[in-house]
Order: sequence, then C-alpha cells, then structure tokens
Amino acid sequence: MRIMIKEYALSDFEIINQLMQTLTINSGNLVNIHAPAWIINSYQVFSKQRPRLKKVGIYVQITLKGFPINLSSDVSEQIINEYIQGIGWDDLQYVTFVKFHQDSLEFHLVFNRVMTSGEVIDLNCLGAKSQQYDVLQKSLTNLIKTESSRGVTYV
Repeated sequence: MRIMIKEYALSDFEIINQLMQTLTINSGNLVNIHAPAWIINSYQVFSKQRPRLKKVGIYVQITLKGFPINLSSDVSEQIINEYIQGIGWDDLQYVTFVKFHQDSLEFHLVFNRVMTSGEVIDLNCLGAKSQQYDVLQKSLTNLIKTESSRGVTYV
C-alpha cells in the first residue's frame, strides 16, 4: 500500500463547493454537514475573526493506493477521525469527503485555519511530515487487523 499526503493553503473556501459537486460530505466538525449550502458561510464566520488573514484554510488530500480491503463510509470516517486527532487538528472546523476508486481511496479534508478562540494554525506546519504518515499508518494497520479478524475479505 502506498500513502500520499498533500497539503495546500487556501485563500477561500470555494474548494468545498467544488468537492460537493462530485462527492458527498463524510464528516465534519463545528459545521452542520446536513446543511451543505451553509457550510462556507459557517467557515467565513470563524475566518472573519482575522480579517487580514490572506490564507484562511488548509486543504489536505490523502491518497491510499493498493489498499487491501473495501471500506464502508463508517470505517473510512473512523480512519480520518483518528488521523485528524493524531495530528492534533480535531479542535479545528473541518469537513471531509471520501472518494472510492477501484485501486485507491482518496480523502479530501478542508480545515479552517482560524480556531474558535481566534488563534490561527501556522502555515509553516504545511507539508506532510513523517509524524502524519506514522499516524495514518498506525490507524490503517489497526483497521486491517480488526477487519481481518472479523473475516473481511481482501481485495
């Protein structure tokens, strides 16, 4: 299995609209995922706390190539939640999307850099480090062990 993590700074949250055109929201934090039309507005409420901020968000794309088992949306949500907690961004506002391919799985995450407290995530943290890969690998390894013990067939 091959893991790729790409991170980008965002000047606006338009990517959420773009992702919603083809994907379904998988999960979110500090946002009502059942009211998609209002998601960007809720992001802007937080980001307006810092009106001079030019890069208001962070977009993360995680690709798993050659993943050995088929995942339900609940299991994929568990993986991404463990990843977000593991990197310490679980207190940020975010939405996640999942895209299943025949030979790979993609996660798309959009974070608001502005926290509820008004503090901002530093862009110097962008660029996936070994810690992020380790957190994701640990989550995936635990999942594979759990699923194989349940008799889940491998692809």
